[in-house]
Amino acid sequence: MPENVNKTKIMNIIDQKFSSPVIVGGFIGNTSLGVTTTSYIIQEFNLHEVAMIKSSSIPPVTVFVGGKMRSPFRIYSNKAGTLVIIQCEVPIDMSGLYDVTETLMEWVKTIKPKEFVVIDGVPVRDLPEERKAFLVASRERINELKSTKIETAEAALITGVGGAILNESIFSKEKTIALITHVSTQFPDPNAVLAIVNALNSIYNLKIETSLLEKSVKEIQQDIERVTDEYKHLKGNGDEGEDPNSMYR
Repeated sequence: MPENVNKTKIMNIIDQKFSSPVIVGGFIGNTSLGVTTTSYIIQEFNLHEVAMIKSSSIPPVTVFVGGKMRSPFRIYSNKAGTLVIIQCEVPIDMSGLYDVTETLMEWVKTIKPKEFVVIDGVPVRDLPEERKAFLVASRERINELKSTKIETAEAALITGVGGAILNESIFSKEKTIALITHVSTQFPDPNAVLAIVNALNSIYNLKIETSLLEKSVKEIQQDIERVTDEYKHLKGNGDEGEDPNSMYR
């Protein structure tokens, strides 16, 4: 029988020292919220890529970002090594998900993180009227985070890489939580990113700037109000054409 060789490798790009970092993981799942949120943080803090993950279970896709060709599964850090972003922009083959996750969590152990937080979205059609981030964590960690007033999810099913990381943490004893929120599948939804970023700031005091997100949220709300007002005006004039409000049902 041939020796069972691990198919997944962490390939360092630069030699980065870490100092009990907070790790934020964003992965493609039921929504793209994890990738969108982590991309926003990478841009806001101008984080640099320190490693990438190579595996036969990761689709052979090349991502062209910032004038560079990159692997779809990347690890970023700030210069101080206190914040790490782990991001994957493609789904991982289910047959190799355990191998990828186990290798990743073995690497995570070596940098001795403060905590690993997985970001995930719950898909909904419309833009939610009230936006909240919800916490998924152990009972002990939930009690520790009561002061943040972030509500605990009543139930959650987190799949893909994020779910595998949370499952692996049960065995590895790494401190891991998840932050989830509802995400519209029909409209641009910066408010979902804003809800998660506010939760991250509340828990870890990361001081992520939110003014750009708040501006985007306001602009989308104004666009929706304008469309609604135009429809009411047309209806008031007796126009019985196609109902533009149907898009919000």
